[in-house]
Amino acid sequence: HHMKTLKLIFQSLFSNGPVMEAKNQPWYVALVLFFVSILLATFPTFTQINNQEGSNFLSGNTYSIENALVLFSETLKEEDVRLVVTSRTEADTTIVELNNQAEKWESVFTTTLEGHPTFPYFQYSVNNQVRLRVFYQGENNDETTGALANALLALPTGDSKIASFLLLGREAVYMYVYNPAALTANTASGESYVTAFSGTYNEVPVGTNLGNFVVTDVGGNTINKSDLILYTRVVFDNWLNFFDQSFAYSKSVLLLAQTGLTFVVNAIMALLMSVVIFIMTRGKNNPNKHFKFSETMKIGAWSLLSPGILTLVAGALFPEFAGTAFVLFVGLRLMWLSSRYLRPVDMVVTQPVKK
Repeated sequence: HHMKTLKLIFQSLFSNGPVMEAKNQPWYVALVLFFVSILLATFPTFTQINNQEGSNFLSGNTYSIENALVLFSETLKEEDVRLVVTSRTEADTTIVELNNQAEKWESVFTTTLEGHPTFPYFQYSVNNQVRLRVFYQGENNDETTGALANALLALPTGDSKIASFLLLGREAVYMYVYNPAALTANTASGESYVTAFSGTYNEVPVGTNLGNFVVTDVGGNTINKSDLILYTRVVFDNWLNFFDQSFAYSKSVLLLAQTGLTFVVNAIMALLMSVVIFIMTRGKNNPNKHFKFSETMKIGAWSLLSPGILTLVAGALFPEFAGTAFVLFVGLRLMWLSSRYLRPVDMVVTQPVKK
């Protein structure tokens, strides 16, 4: 009996006859197929988000930002400005922050942008062109810090103040990267950044010191500075690791929200399929008008497995369609099923189902 059911399930992937047979199958088989199909269809969305890493925004052309970050960490180390990730508990909530210890940020970095006197910054330039500015929130409140970021992103095309910037907030981190060629050509506005990043310190290990990125590598080993290219690579890896960790918390929230939403949308689509099958068989000329609602629910559930599997395949090949593929495949399956079995008698000769 079980073998017969399995055989029917397998046949239902390629043929509509077994799907129509489903109305005589136990309800629990339909329920299992319903959930398996939806899980299969939701999986591509899960993997798509799960594969995202915080450092991905620097995986393309880095426009020599790695050199800027290396120099930044070196400066912090030499000047003994310690930007350390710390954690404290306030009213039962753990707050993870980036704290300035030892030397004060503003006593080492003194350059400020016009209109933002409370944000002295670190600057890295190549041939008199600013490639990166690093701002630290320090004593500024969130409103002022947000205003700084908004002001930089609102700069008009060709403004000389536009440059890639890293904004180290007390509880969050932001980075915007611009293409230096566009800045040289004066064609970039504050909004025309190439990539952007935002994250929090929630998943960054407490005690992480941004200046120590030039001292030990990701594995905790002392960095050898004799080979400059290798040294730059290892320090940059520390930064990339930091961005991965900063994104980890947002990622887990995103993973739950997106996967949950996709699951719900897919489930609604799947239920609609059964409802549509029920409605389509209601016509007085329809040979299947005797189908009960529960039977059309079973038929609907059985017809979902092939769309589920196809969505899994499509999601692996074309990740950008991961979210919408299932809806499309369910629609196609319904059209195929209706053209063969659900039409009124005067439109198509129904074929007897082979038992």
